[in-house]
Amino acid sequence: MQLYSSRPGQAVWQAVGDLVAIGTVIAAVWLSQQVGAAIASLGGFGQQVAAAGSGFSTTLADAGEALAQVPLVGEGVAQPFRDAAGSATELEAAGSALTDAVDMLAGAVATALWLLPLLLVVLVWIVPRLRFATRAGASRALAQSREGRDLLAMRAIVGQPMAAVLRAVPDPVAALRTGDADALRALAALELRSAGVREPSLRP
Repeated sequence: MQLYSSRPGQAVWQAVGDLVAIGTVIAAVWLSQQVGAAIASLGGFGQQVAAAGSGFSTTLADAGEALAQVPLVGEGVAQPFRDAAGSATELEAAGSALTDAVDMLAGAVATALWLLPLLLVVLVWIVPRLRFATRAGASRALAQSREGRDLLAMRAIVGQPMAAVLRAVPDPVAALRTGDADALRALAALELRSAGVREPSLRP
């Protein structure tokens, strides 16, 4: 598989693009970690609420149990404290739920911040690079035989700009019909250059 073009200018741009793609992914991962950590830190408020609710619940429950021991009026006096302890338990649950929600949000945002740039890099850069490598490798393999060179010549006639084809061979159709070796080789070379492949030493 040929990853870089044999043409220096195109190869430089491909290398620069590869570095930019790698840098984009690294920056996205770093940014996602920073943003995720910043959002997750907001969950500290929920933890504080849960801890306060737990403390209030325990204190009020203990106070209610102590007052319940008072003869005659103990149960009546203890009940409000027990009710308040229940409310404090609900506050603890609300704090825990807030912490869980913040953690989920932090994870979702962090994932989106690295996943979306990664998908963009794959679609915009990686896929075209793989297509180039596949085409270059296939073209190089075809150039090793006369039949492959003829096929490359036909590809050039069909796929290359007509002006470039006519500059290489004034009458490409006639060249195909007569099997003009020099003309077909010129057309094959045109297709190879387009694929980013240096023309190999061709076997006769």
